Amino acid sequence: MNAAQALAATLRLHGVDRIFCVPGESFLAVLDALHDVPEIETVACRHESGAGYMAVADAKLTGRPGVAFVSRGPGATNASIAVHTAQQDATPFVLFIGQVERADIGRRAFQEVDYVRTFGDMAKWVVEVTDGKQLPKIAAEALRVAAAGIPGPVIVSLPEDMLLDAGVEPAAPDMPEPRPKPDTHVISDIARLIAGAERPLFVIGSGVGSERARQLLLAAAEAWNIPVATSYRQQHLFPSAHRLWAGHLGFNLPRVALDTISPADLVIAVGTRLGDVTTQGYRFPAAPVPSQPLIHVHAAAEALNVTHQTAIALQADAADFLEALLGLRPNASPDRSEWIARVNGYAAGLLTWSPKQATDGVVFGTIIAALREAAPDDAIVTLDAGNFGTWLHRYFAFGTRHTLLGPVSGAMGFGVPAGVAAALRCPDRKVITLVGDGGFLMTGNELATALQYDARLCIILSDNGSYGTIRQYQERDYPGRVSGTRLRNPDFQALALAFGAASLRIGPDDDAAAVIRHALSLDRPILVHVQTSLAHISAYTTLPA
Repeated sequence: MNAAQALAATLRLHGVDRIFCVPGESFLAVLDALHDVPEIETVACRHESGAGYMAVADAKLTGRPGVAFVSRGPGATNASIAVHTAQQDATPFVLFIGQVERADIGRRAFQEVDYVRTFGDMAKWVVEVTDGKQLPKIAAEALRVAAAGIPGPVIVSLPEDMLLDAGVEPAAPDMPEPRPKPDTHVISDIARLIAGAERPLFVIGSGVGSERARQLLLAAAEAWNIPVATSYRQQHLFPSAHRLWAGHLGFNLPRVALDTISPADLVIAVGTRLGDVTTQGYRFPAAPVPSQPLIHVHAAAEALNVTHQTAIALQADAADFLEALLGLRPNASPDRSEWIARVNGYAAGLLTWSPKQATDGVVFGTIIAALREAAPDDAIVTLDAGNFGTWLHRYFAFGTRHTLLGPVSGAMGFGVPAGVAAALRCPDRKVITLVGDGGFLMTGNELATALQYDARLCIILSDNGSYGTIRQYQERDYPGRVSGTRLRNPDFQALALAFGAASLRIGPDDDAAAVIRHALSLDRPILVHVQTSLAHISAYTTLPA
């Protein structure tokens, strides 16, 4: 084998079954090698940011590292947004980048980039392979590092001529690393703290993303009678209709949301890094010294005692911790009815949708109300960045089988590529993509990829003719001085038809629920263009307000 062939064989041996790429001359040898490995599907995308986003979304669904290949220079810099998203979202991602030939490294050759310097602050590991015989071992290590500890991105630079080095053997998988088991004595201490608390609260993050962990969370919350709040864009981890639902710790929540949960006298944070959004600007739990005892459980030791002082910090897999805690369930669930009524009363109240009318378009909550009724109970929702997402966060009732894929990084352009990746990975589930007009015109070209690979997603496009989130801040800080946030958009319905997708439109006078039902009934890629109200800028405020 040459190095490229050994790399393809190594990826197959390590369970990689799909890679995303924009082809480049600097890794043609890899594309040729993949031609002979039918176990790995090569998905050719239309932009490197789309390829990277697809790999990140695929990793979120599978729990395994997503893999993308891009060419040197422009390809690598185009893909950098996915690297940043993987870092912010703690998602395992390996980006293989073509590089100039070894003799030209350091000479400022055509499209040369020093990837160690460029990605050093975003990636867990950046490595340039100069000896083809080392490539398989390095690739195997890249997959391991991406998934170990706090998951994140790894960059592997592939000099073009190195890929043709001969006599290279693939690297077989190593034995999996053992998961840290929760200490039984520490679990007993945690159980005592919970038993003595009057107002405990679970704060749950992506570490509880597996089906097993979600089931154990539900059982542990019920056994101990503890309300559950989810971290930013993780509300699918606990059913919104449950009596113990305490809400979603999202971006820019009203002050009343923080006031509702602040009286907690014990916080049990599981599988979350307790970042600034989830903690509402490090106010809950307060940093560095919380106002109440904090128990922090995370599989990665490096996530503990970083921003917050803890009463107990435990390195453990979330599911194993929840299972151990469940094993110490009390004989009778503590009576926390007043506390549960307080937090669930607020969270459940947010779900109540009252139809609203606007003179400048459809209030986007109308669309979410229609989705709430029509979406299958195992739907996958992919979400782009933008204020339209607040309507989903507030009004969509997530059940035990729903999946939400949204960028914690807040990056625009994630929605459509993530929808394509989800439809490819889970063709038997309905994939619903929510995206704004700004985000769609960044990466909506991946609709062509959806058609090419028969990825059957339903795109719901909120078109208010504005970079809405920034416009909201602009009106708050510089009222009446609109600058740089207006958009002149194409005919999105005609554009979708030009790609070969089905297309529908929802305006102020249309029956939104009927259109949504029809769109979800189609078994093909479809775009629903929604003429959205700009005045009703988010689920919590209006532009005039």
